[in-house]
Formats: sequence, structure tokens, C-alpha cells
Amino acid sequence: MNEQLEEQASLYTLGLLAADEATAFAQRIEADPELRALVDDLDAAAAAMAHTAPARPLPPELRDRVLAQIRSEKTVAFPRRSNWLPWALAACLALSSAYLVAERSGFRKRIARLEQRDIFSQVQIASLSSKLENAPNANAVVVWDEKKQRGVLKVTQLPRNEENRDYQLWLVDPRYKDPVNGGVFHVSNDGTMSVPFKPASPVREAQAFAISLERKGGVTKAEGPIVLLGK
Repeated sequence: MNEQLEEQASLYTLGLLAADEATAFAQRIEADPELRALVDDLDAAAAAMAHTAPARPLPPELRDRVLAQIRSEKTVAFPRRSNWLPWALAACLALSSAYLVAERSGFRKRIARLEQRDIFSQVQIASLSSKLENAPNANAVVVWDEKKQRGVLKVTQLPRNEENRDYQLWLVDPRYKDPVNGGVFHVSNDGTMSVPFKPASPVREAQAFAISLERKGGVTKAEGPIVLLGK
């Protein structure tokens, strides 16, 4: 199995593929037993990662909506996987999971296989929260591979930028005086976007990620307001 396919499998597991790409990849999984086994291993690793993350509360708006729908005995509609991934991984800590305990040895074997393939060993996942008063629910997920010096950024509910402005990603590395440029991007009318990125300079210790709103074409040093920030 080639490296590109393994990377796609990782993004599929984390819910970071675009809708059409995810659909096509799901169809490929059904026809490829080896790929299915890899995705199963990645799912197990993601579950294990959740148990190493600090506990975080569910978003208040989701909690209120779930409780309201339970009271009205309606079917609960959860958000898309890509939207709830960051807190869902952490929230798993708060769940009592007899199944995970029973399958612990199986998880260890799966994770060991993944470590041998070096898929998740260098991957860092960051959740960015909104700094915008007019869009408090805007958020982003960054999947960063330090070894390969590339990553994927997925944003949701971010206001569409004006034609003369660009959003710009920054990586905070203490080796540099200023954050490292990760590239510029636009969002669609519904406030979503998924794009790969590569920093302008080598990043060896990404302590945080930020998104600012800059003039069209981007800048070498952040000038505009920070709209999303996290680590």
C-alpha cells in the first residue's frame, strides 16, 4: 500500500476528507480488504488517542439541543463527524467503556502495527476556537505531520472573506520570532473549507496554530486580527 493511500485513510478516519472524497474512499474500502483493515486499525488508534486526551465538556449548544429533543421524544440529530471530532475524542474520557477495556489487548496490537507503519507517530491534531464575536461557533481542526512537514486544515462556520481579503494560517514555533506562514485560503458560502498546507519554513515544534484575516495574497508577518486560535 502506498504512502498517499495511507494518508487518505488517516484523513478519512479523522473525518477530514471533503464529502465527495469521503464517499469515493468509502466505496474503495468496500472493495479492498487490506484498506478496510487499515481503516479499522486507524479507528482503534483514534479511540486510544481519545483516552490520552484531557477531558473537555460537550459544546453547550449541542447539550441543550440533545436534552430538548430527548424531552420532546424526537430523534436526536448529531452534527457531522468532522464538526464534532475535536471534542468527541476528548469527551470519550468521560465515558465508561467496558467494551474498550475488554478490547484493550486488541487495541494495543492494532496500535503497534500502526506504529510500525509510522502513520500516526508524527501526527499532531489541534482544535482551533473562534475569536470572533460575530461567529462564536467558528472552528477548525489542524492535522499536522511534523516528519513530512505538511498538514491538512479544515474549517467550519467561518464567515466568508471579502474579495480583497484572505484568511491566513500560522504555525507557532518557538525557534522563530514570528509565527510561520502556512498559506492563504478562502471559505465557501457555507463557511467550510478543507485544504492541505505546507509551512514556508521548517517547523519542528508546533506549539499553536492561528488563523488571521489579511489583505489579499497574504503577508509575511501577521497584521490582521486573529480569528481562530488553538493547539
